Amino acid sequence: MLKLLYNGSITYLDEENGMFVGPSSSCTYIETSKNKIIVDTSSRDKKKIIISNLNKLDVKLKDIDYIISSHNHNNHNGNNDLFRNAKIVKYSDGSINDLKDPELDLIWTPGHTFDSISVIYEDYVVAPAAIHRKKNVLENLDLPIAIDLELSKKSIQKIVSLKKNIITGHDGILYASDYL
Repeated sequence: MLKLLYNGSITYLDEENGMFVGPSSSCTYIETSKNKIIVDTSSRDKKKIIISNLNKLDVKLKDIDYIISSHNHNNHNGNNDLFRNAKIVKYSDGSINDLKDPELDLIWTPGHTFDSISVIYEDYVVAPAAIHRKKNVLENLDLPIAIDLELSKKSIQKIVSLKKNIITGHDGILYASDYL
């Protein structure tokens, strides 16, 4: 099961400085036959929304086995401390290799940061670091903030080539039927 707990948001894009103002990442819950997983815990101000949506699923904070951190930005992992029993998985420290679940694939999708990862689960790619908004795919719009623009473009192409629904970082779900 996959459930988007929070769609993600951006207050506005400051085009002059090339940055998002007020960003909060999406927060995705995945339940496999082996694990209960959160991909990105969003920013601190989304705590109540995340807890409420987990309660609706009858999932307790203590039941989460893993947090997959798409990259090391505060607006993506501001609520990691809620999940005290969870092991944090990220690219930067090699813990990406610690998560063994045959129902998931973790892929390196650099560009926004060098440590960006995405998660493939069933008909979805959870790509909060690689694809910020639907426009990144629909309008072939570059990320406004990328460590390496060429790597970012390649990561977006890699994700699009999978022909799956995409969970963006700040703009909800982009369904495959909308971009294929």
